[in-house]
Amino acid sequence: MTEEVKPPKPKPPPKKGFSNPALRMMGIPRISLPSRNWMIFWSVLIGIGSSIAYDKYEQKQIRAKWMSEVSKLGEEIYSNDKIPRKLTIYIAPPPNDFLDQSLKIFRKFIKPILNSGSIDYEIFSEDRQGDIRSSVAQRIRDLRIKELEKNQSQKPIEQVEEQPEYISRSKLWNPVDLLGLYKVIPKDMNVQSDDSNEDIAGGVVCIGRGAYKEYLSGLHEGLLGPLQKPKEIEDEENKRAEQKQKDKEANPDMEDEDDDRNLKPVPLKYISTKDYELAPLAPEFNMNTIQRDEKGVPYFFEQPIYVFPVPAIQGFTNIPRKIYRYFTKRFFAEDYSERTSHIVNKETRPFVYKDVLMGKEEEIDWPKKWVKKGNERGSEWVQDLGYDDRVISRLRVFDDKK
Repeated sequence: MTEEVKPPKPKPPPKKGFSNPALRMMGIPRISLPSRNWMIFWSVLIGIGSSIAYDKYEQKQIRAKWMSEVSKLGEEIYSNDKIPRKLTIYIAPPPNDFLDQSLKIFRKFIKPILNSGSIDYEIFSEDRQGDIRSSVAQRIRDLRIKELEKNQSQKPIEQVEEQPEYISRSKLWNPVDLLGLYKVIPKDMNVQSDDSNEDIAGGVVCIGRGAYKEYLSGLHEGLLGPLQKPKEIEDEENKRAEQKQKDKEANPDMEDEDDDRNLKPVPLKYISTKDYELAPLAPEFNMNTIQRDEKGVPYFFEQPIYVFPVPAIQGFTNIPRKIYRYFTKRFFAEDYSERTSHIVNKETRPFVYKDVLMGKEEEIDWPKKWVKKGNERGSEWVQDLGYDDRVISRLRVFDDKK
């Protein structure tokens, strides 16, 4: 039997591509373009990567530009008897989101400009609605109580027989004297603060519309409300605490973050908006003048204010807007850096009624379900912001000239 000879397999056609003798000598026979699918993949990847890189580069350039604008203030020399300006910053998280979102805005777009202009600051943040409001109101009440005690202590006191007073050695001798530095370091140093001028004193910055609402509400509560908690407010808090305990007993699996962190409930407001007109304006103070501390610095509620809205978009239908904002953060950096420069440069103007609406554009992006639930629970953020002319007429605002 004869074996059948199979015909040779046809050789595949050579791949299309560019060939060069020099490349063949290097072991590269030919260069061919990738397939259509690979071309699409690499084109999309390079396009997205270059867009992100370009946006970050522009943010860096914008930040450097505005930092150089205020750097002249940072080059000012401060001696031992001079203290730079200090801001009070209140930061609140966006609705239904975390505080990190607001802190990220502060760190990336606001903090570098403040540092370049040698502006000191103190940050107060909140985890729950009402924390900023109650904190601001309590700070003002403490100042009123201190002023009341000072006025009472100025009353004449009957003279009593002097008794020997024992004091510690640290009050008799100062380390400067013992070390022989009294010729170098002055014993009585009169420290002056840049905040002693009420026109440029410090300032209060609210990051987030919610923080601004709570700050203004806290100002009214502290200046117009009573010094001690009213009986009806205390009864209402006890009633809510009892109801909360009953709900826990009925549903043991109910989670409560405040209990996990050992936090006390947020105090209720000492005064309602409808009672503003009938309440006296901080009778402990002489409100015809600027109220200052012992160093001559106006109290924080006498200092200019400003609001930075927090643009946080949520929801599936808003994905195209979120993508656009992600690739165009450079516009956001330009806007916020310019606003911060006005704060550093101490550009202020009197408070007008429309300033109650500062940061109002942020509420457009608030989730509708969250707003609906806030209305049902009586949330402070979704309620109309009430105000009294006696309070807002004393305020000033950092002017962004827009």
